[in-house]
Order: sequence, then structure tokens, then C-alpha cells
Amino acid sequence: MIQTNTFFNSTLLPIMIGILLVMIGTIVPSRAEVVDRIVAIVNEDIILLSEMEQAAESYREMLKESGYPEDQPLTRDQRSQLLDKMINDKLTDQEVKRQGITIKDEEVDRTIDRLKQVNQTSHEDLVRLLKLRGMSFEEYRAQIKEQLLQSRIVNREVKSKIVITEDDVNAYYEAHKAQYTGQTKYHLRHILMQLPSNASDERSRVYQQMQELHRRLQAGEDFSSLAKIYSQAATAEEGGDLGLFENRLLTDEIRNVLSGLTSGQFTPVVETEQGYQIFYVQEVIHTAGKDPEEVRAEIQDKLFAEVVEQKFAAWFKELRKRAHVEILD
Repeated sequence: MIQTNTFFNSTLLPIMIGILLVMIGTIVPSRAEVVDRIVAIVNEDIILLSEMEQAAESYREMLKESGYPEDQPLTRDQRSQLLDKMINDKLTDQEVKRQGITIKDEEVDRTIDRLKQVNQTSHEDLVRLLKLRGMSFEEYRAQIKEQLLQSRIVNREVKSKIVITEDDVNAYYEAHKAQYTGQTKYHLRHILMQLPSNASDERSRVYQQMQELHRRLQAGEDFSSLAKIYSQAATAEEGGDLGLFENRLLTDEIRNVLSGLTSGQFTPVVETEQGYQIFYVQEVIHTAGKDPEEVRAEIQDKLFAEVVEQKFAAWFKELRKRAHVEILD
């Protein structure tokens, strides 16, 4: 009897406990609400469901600032886009490591300090803002470091290989000359009466109403006051205020009736797609044109940014083409 108990205690009991632990291990996950799993394989790395859910939570916090409902889950397309971004980030990180690119802690700190200065934010305010977005300062710092690393590889692989020539700048200037020549802008108000789609006598009645308003304006009545009372446009409450318009963006019919008018003058009754209108010139603004030398740096920056976007897309497409990416979500 003593030998049997000893054998049970020393041999069978540990085995039974081990079996019990294995059984518990198989039972508990099935009762858990979320079981972590792999949602994507990116070369030798993986992306876990828990990582994606954490990223989704941060994404939702950002969307909330734009009015996205707090309790509304991400759509399938939004989750797909989020996972795609995580895959791209993982590929970029792998390429950064492969090329041995590093960022010193001092550079990360300087970047954060510069961002705080630009946004006029104290460290305490930054930490509070991050907390509202569900992010710690350490996570934010890691994010900044990752962005700096990605920027470094873009500089090496893309930007350093781009040259914008004088011919490129001159060709762009000639193709977009209209936006660099002197411009005229009008600050306009209007009175609108919509055109009926039925009998011509009804259209004539509306036209006569507009002509009567035009006579009252000529007699010195205030344009804004008449617009508030009679205009059928959404701008009526603001006295018909339309804001600023570039002359070149106006329709020919409106441009023609405005031609030669100065501040305080108004047009005759004009028929437009919206209806019969009278336009009042609140202000005329003339801007001087710019010659190629004045805008050379601006055009170079614009062209450079466009080429960077194109080249980076091509480089990244090739990077992803060479990679082993498997989506399991």
C-alpha cells in the first residue's frame, strides 16, 4: 500500500496535473471574448489582431474629431485600409533595418520640441491631448521616431535621385500662365429670383419684379436690406453676400456685366441658370502678376513634391512586389 501511494504521489499526480493544465489551457481561450491571432504575414514579420485593434482604436479617436460617431465601428473598407497601411509601415520598417538606417534619440527630441513650438503647445498640454486620443507620450515618441526613419529612407531612395531642371520650371510656368498673371477679384452680393418653369407670362412677372427692385436700387435703397427681404437665395439672411470670386472663374455672362464696375455699383437684371439676378460689387481687388523669376522657387517645390509622390509610389510598388505578404484577416 505504501509503495502504491508513493508511486501515485511521485509519478501519476504530476502527470494528472499536467493533463488538467492542458485541458484548462484549451478551455479558457474558447470563453474569452477576443483570442489573439495573426491577421497578416509580412516577410518574416507578423501583424496580430491585437495590434490592429489598438491601431483601430487610435484611428477611431482621430475620426471622432471629425464628427465620426463614437460608438460606430470601422467599416470593412476602413479596416482594410488600416491593415494595408500597417503592412506598408511594416515593409518600410524592414527596409530601414535592412539598410541600417538609424535615428538618434536627440533627433527625436528635437523634432518633438520643434512640433511643440510650431503648435504653441506645452509638454503638459501635449501629454493631455495624447491621453484624449488614447496614446501615451512614449507611444507618441516611438511614432515620431518611426516617421523620421521613414522620411530618411524616402530621402535616400527617392528624393536624392530627383532633379528639377530650368526647362521643367519654364514649361510649367507657360502651361499655368493664367494663375501667375495679374488677377481681378470681386466681392459680390446678389439678389436672386428663381425662374418658374411654366408659362412665359409668369416669367415676365418675375422679371418685372426684378426690374422694380433695380429701380429702387437706382433710387438709393440699400442693397443688403432688399436682398434680405426679396432674394430667394440661401444667402438672403446675409444680405446676399457671396464672398470673393476670381474674375477668370466667373461665367461669361456674369463677367461681362461686371466688367468696368467699381465698388458700390450694381449690374442690370441678368438671366442665369439659377434665375434672374442683380449683382452688387462690394469690393474690387486687383493683384499684380508674377514673372518666372518670382515664382521659380515655388514652382520647383511644387514639381519636386509631385515627382516625389510619383517616384515613391513606384518604389513602394516594387518593394511590395518583392515582398511576401499574406492577409489572413
